[in-house]
Amino acid sequence: MLSLGLALAVIASSMPLASGEVWIPEDEFQAYYDSAGVYTVVGVVRNRVDYPVLPTVKFTINEVGNLTHVSQEVPTVFPHNDIPFKLKFPQITSKGAMLESPSVEYVSVQRDPSGVQIIYDKTLVKHPDGHLSGKIINNGNATEYNIKVYATIHGNNNKFLDVGKNNEKISSIAPGQVIDFTINPDPMFAQDVDYYSCFAIGDETVVPLYATRDGERFDFRYDSTAAFTVVGFDESGTKLTMEGINSFKLPTFVNFEFPRASDNEKFQVFVNDESVKFIQSQDEWNNWHVAFNIEPASQYKILITGFEPRLSSPTPPQPEQTMPEINDVVNYLPIYAVLALAAAVAIGLIIYKSQKRKTVA
Repeated sequence: MLSLGLALAVIASSMPLASGEVWIPEDEFQAYYDSAGVYTVVGVVRNRVDYPVLPTVKFTINEVGNLTHVSQEVPTVFPHNDIPFKLKFPQITSKGAMLESPSVEYVSVQRDPSGVQIIYDKTLVKHPDGHLSGKIINNGNATEYNIKVYATIHGNNNKFLDVGKNNEKISSIAPGQVIDFTINPDPMFAQDVDYYSCFAIGDETVVPLYATRDGERFDFRYDSTAAFTVVGFDESGTKLTMEGINSFKLPTFVNFEFPRASDNEKFQVFVNDESVKFIQSQDEWNNWHVAFNIEPASQYKILITGFEPRLSSPTPPQPEQTMPEINDVVNYLPIYAVLALAAAVAIGLIIYKSQKRKTVA
């Protein structure tokens, strides 16, 4: 059976509230350094308008005067529902970093709610180590793709601790199909978890990254519970190096999404200098997806090779700035220009001879 705290959380999260706003509640927005020392921001976007919205959360991290401005799109929030988010910033290293007040920008979207739902029965269990296990079912009439299960994680006295999403990659779920899921808090909160709340089914969340390549910005994205930072491309522009951290004592996966240059791009993936198995695929927007597994509780260096070199138009050779010989000029001139040149030379000779006779007389 569900615990009393979990049952109350489920009821509360399903009660509609009418305020006509989209915002991040102050008591559900915070930052902490996770068990691996990575600066982590968690929060909840609350939608109280009567239509689904696609929100972008915005906030600033003040690292002792060094400001990091964040603008991150999160999944669709349906009317009178919430969506949690969790963002990691390995580049924030100062222990004195301060999180400034957030804001939300959003656009309305035309989208039907997911037919995938949590099964609220004895299979939904919070375990002694703090993690949650449960099942989802597709009660809709169509297969759904790239499903995520999100939840806020609370301690005693309803204290907001963390945000979690399912560990498994749920690529698709057919009508009537039941799939298991698990959610873990950060290990630093494992013993403090009282209940999970604000369950939501969302589309795939991706985190944007970019690297400089041949002096230009190269944008790409990834989906993972791990966190990644860019080291950069090599001089050839064909090899991309990144660093990553998996804070959890569980294996996970990462799916990188790269813009496609051509069908000739064949990638290879190396984790800590070892070649690893991966899946390369192409989506309906012709982006490449490179997905592979990540070991638990690990730090790693990732090298992805096989990017097609950028094609640059060579600068045409500039002619030497010297006076050409008359024969060279003639060879490159059209016939009418040659005739005009010959006539000009003949007239010049006649004038020269005429002036010479006048001088002799």
